[in-house]
Amino acid sequence: RWPWPREMHARVLERLAVAEPRAVALDLLLVEPSTSEADDAVAHALANLRKVTPVFLPLTVQTPLVRGQVAQPLRPLPLLEQAVTGLGHINVELDADGVVRSLYLREGPADSLWPAMPLALASAGGAKSPAVRPGAAVDEGFGWLREARVLVPFSGPPGHYKVLPYASVLHGEVPDAALRDKIVLVGLTGIGIGDHYPTPFSGGSGLMPGVEINAAALDGMLRGALIAPTSALAQALAAGVALFLFLLWLWSSGPRGGLFGLLAFALLSLMTTAVLQLVFRVWMPVGVWLVSSVLGYLLWSWRRLAVLLQDLYFRTETLRSGAGANPSPTRHAGHGWQHVVEALDRGLQAEKQAQRQRNEALQLLSHDLRAPQSAILALLGTSDPRDGKAVQLTHERIERQVRTTLSLADDFVVQLRAEESFYDWQEVDLAQLLSEVYERAWPLAQSKSVKLALALPRWPSDKEDAGCWIDVEPRLLGRALFNLVENAIKYSAPGTQTSISLSWIADVSVEITVRDQGRGIAALDLPRLFERYARFGAEGETQGHGLGLTLVKTVVERHHGTIQCHSEPGIGTVFTVLLPLGRRVSGPAAPSAA
Repeated sequence: RWPWPREMHARVLERLAVAEPRAVALDLLLVEPSTSEADDAVAHALANLRKVTPVFLPLTVQTPLVRGQVAQPLRPLPLLEQAVTGLGHINVELDADGVVRSLYLREGPADSLWPAMPLALASAGGAKSPAVRPGAAVDEGFGWLREARVLVPFSGPPGHYKVLPYASVLHGEVPDAALRDKIVLVGLTGIGIGDHYPTPFSGGSGLMPGVEINAAALDGMLRGALIAPTSALAQALAAGVALFLFLLWLWSSGPRGGLFGLLAFALLSLMTTAVLQLVFRVWMPVGVWLVSSVLGYLLWSWRRLAVLLQDLYFRTETLRSGAGANPSPTRHAGHGWQHVVEALDRGLQAEKQAQRQRNEALQLLSHDLRAPQSAILALLGTSDPRDGKAVQLTHERIERQVRTTLSLADDFVVQLRAEESFYDWQEVDLAQLLSEVYERAWPLAQSKSVKLALALPRWPSDKEDAGCWIDVEPRLLGRALFNLVENAIKYSAPGTQTSISLSWIADVSVEITVRDQGRGIAALDLPRLFERYARFGAEGETQGHGLGLTLVKTVVERHHGTIQCHSEPGIGTVFTVLLPLGRRVSGPAAPSAA
């Protein structure tokens, strides 16, 4: 009887019968009797409309579903129910957050299950009914069975579908063509006079009327776009497999890879649910996946940090003097950062003690071992070589061995200093440093009849501080460059030339080249060229002990530079040293030779 007299409903129904729609649903609860004349008029109008098109009335429950209470259907007046094609329930499912996202295709007591209103209209309109699994109806303790839950594919916010005012249809303002062969739902859309629910599209658009929710579900059925949620078992299995793969990735990746994996897992989860929904019309919730993956990542990070702390503590304990060969890795491992810091302090103290011992060893090599050798040489120098050829030969052999021992001690000390963590960095003119190397190597070249050449850039004369100024360790770099030149001279035949050159590369680095015309290095020996104690050629052919090039590589790399070797047997060898440019006062002009 409310909000309008039933005679008005009868007139609207008669108007619809004239328009001949495909199907009609009256989403109005006509459960209470009015005057007999009014009820007869509505029943007569419904009967006439049924002759033209299928017509349905709504059915719902008398009270909300409560566990332990048997639900009773709220049906239309028997007079009206007999006049229509059938009934359809208008119940929707509220999720835990109070939002409507789904409905059941069939509901009712055990002896009778009614189709949802959208399903009844779609079937009457000739659409293919969604498949309903047999035996899927479940009684959740309400005495009311429900089966085949589907998600409503909402297409937009409230007002998305075309709405015709009730009064306009009543007064004939809507042409018949607008209703002909259409599925028509008649319901209440005004706030306060009908059922309204929040939906995923509500937001700032307000609540959606129940009749429009039915329209959205009907639209999804007609388009074949209804979405079926996966079962709890399928969700659990999918979540288990996904999380297992994610944890497997965490186990095999590092910290950066773990964070990347978390982001990739979240993106793939969202893509998976989107593909399943859009292509296969299946809803697979991935919220549990995402929450579990974040928790798994946090637990994995915590565990990784705990293992790192334990390993760090173990390693620092091994550095401590007197820790023993096998310190317990679990001792104090659970005490956090404090014990790790204490262990690091002990490790630093042990490192300082080791450095002191190393300095003492260097002092032993540089003084205590060299001093006796120097004394032997001094004594040999004071002896009279006229005592006999045998004595003289013995003296020469002793002198040769002593000088070899001194050279080995010197090179070993320099190598140890080159490997130290502290370098005395100074800004020097690299051209001047190469000139000193040239002057030092010139006597050796003269003794072997090898021509030694030096090519340096020519600097503008108007620059007071012209030169190749860069930050280096001058003593070690000078020794390393001398080793290259000395090797080039030693392995060169008389009458050949060894050249030293300095040049710039695009104001980024400086290039030092040592080129000889010696016998060259075999291709098989090149990979071992910079190994410690590595020597090539015939035994005793040249003097040396295999530390010279090792020192060169160590010093160059400590200067953040690189060294390359190109050699052709029978033609010669070229060593190229590239050092990053620190500060250049002025650019070079043309090279000059010395």
